[in-house]
Parts: sequence; C-alpha cells; structure tokens
Amino acid sequence: MSLITFTSSFGSGGEMIAQKVAEELDIDFFDDHRLHERVLSMGISSADLEGLDERAPRLFDRLFTNKPAIYLDVLGSVVYDIASQGEGVLVGHGAQVFLEDFHCALHVMIHASAEARNKWIRKDQNLGEDAALQLVHKMDKRLHDFVRYAFERDWQDSSGYDIVINLEKVGVDWATKLIIDLARSDEIKECSMKAIEEMELSSLKRKVDAAVIKSHLSSTYTGINVDVTGGGNIYLRGWISDKNDLDRLISVIKEVPGVSEVKSEAVIMAPSGFWGA
Repeated sequence: MSLITFTSSFGSGGEMIAQKVAEELDIDFFDDHRLHERVLSMGISSADLEGLDERAPRLFDRLFTNKPAIYLDVLGSVVYDIASQGEGVLVGHGAQVFLEDFHCALHVMIHASAEARNKWIRKDQNLGEDAALQLVHKMDKRLHDFVRYAFERDWQDSSGYDIVINLEKVGVDWATKLIIDLARSDEIKECSMKAIEEMELSSLKRKVDAAVIKSHLSSTYTGINVDVTGGGNIYLRGWISDKNDLDRLISVIKEVPGVSEVKSEAVIMAPSGFWGA
C-alpha cells in the first residue's frame, strides 16, 4: 500500500511525475478534478466546492464569511478520506500538512529554479520570456500565500517532506524511478490498521466541523467537544447556553454523511456573568 503526496513549484512537471508514479504503482491519482469528484461522492454539495483551490481567500471572505474555514474542513475531510484507503497519489492542496502525522505516507517535493521553469514554460506554452517569468512568479506567490494562510507554513521548508527532488539535476525519468522505489520499500508500505482508522475518524470530524460552520452555529459550538468514534458515532460533551441551540446542533450533525448516531452529554449552562439574573 502506497500513499504519496506531491507538492511542486509551478511549471516543474510535478503533476506529470505524480501521474506517472500512480500509473506505475496502479493506484488512484488525485488531481484537482479527482479531488472535486471525491468531495461530491462524500455527500458534500457542489456549492461548497467554489473556491476550493490553492489560493489564500480574499480579505472580504476572511472578514465577513465562513468560507475559508469551510474550505479547509472540506479539504481536510477529503484528504483524510482518501488516506483511510491506505493508498493513492495526492497532488497539492496541503495534503502533506494534513497527513504529516500519518506515518505511512510518503511526502515528495518537486523543485526547479524559476529560470529553468521559465524556460520550460516558454517552450510548452509558447510564451514570451517576460510573460512566462511573470506567470511563474504569480503562481509561486499563490502557492506560498495559500500554505501560509491555511497552515502557517512555508511550503518550501524541506522539513515537511521525506524527499526533495531538484529536477534540473535528476530529470523526470530518474525522479519517477526514485519515488517508485521508495514507495515500494517495506518501510513506506507498512501502514497499520490503526492509522487508517484514525484517518477515517479525522475525515468525519472535518465534515462535521464544516457542516456546523456552514449552518452558522459556530458561536454555539465553542463550549462543545466533539468525539468521533467508529461506526459514525458522535459524542457531544461540554456546555452550551441554550437547549434549542443544542437541538439544532444535533440536527445538523445528524445530516452529515457518514454520521450514524449523535449522543449528547452536554450541559445547559448560562454564559459567565449572567448568574443570578
């Protein structure tokens, strides 16, 4: 079983290498299109897919809507759902950060200098030198801003990857072979059932979080701890100020695909400062 995440600088050919690796290992390949299909198959609406890409949300979205939080929960949910299979190739979208504690995943970064990528893009897309270089810098900034906003990380920090490949030196064929050999090694293939189960639970937790945010119940959610166990069982613990809010919260969570039962041990408690009114 091989689970591999790919992160690459724009124009470096990382997605092409990722697809070659997936074909050689005969495992599913998840690019933007396949990730969107997977989200829909999990019962998440197409409306929630708007803006589900590698860019930091606009200031308006950050200040006045819940969309950024929903996007990240949707992303996390689908990444964990794929990881629960124990195999697959995931391209971009911060998958290496979501799965950093998933010990059986192999995290790969494909890199090449801006100058080299400028040359390759000019040839591939028939662009002028200035236009190609501008595109490289624009896309690099977009990826940088997304990872910085979503995870407070620098995507180029090599400590987040198991292997970093400079395509200017290694080349596509050798890079592909190196990754396949690593993926087939016993150290990478050994993936415990416990780790897979944890991914399943994490995926469902992300879906619950996204549903609560989308339903504008976040303010009632702050004192509640949500525990997700096997079989789709959800346990609510903590406190909440209003029974009607608790009932609405339970109703929203019950509608989340994958949830089989919601049990509450939450205590109805007046907010601090309102005792004795």
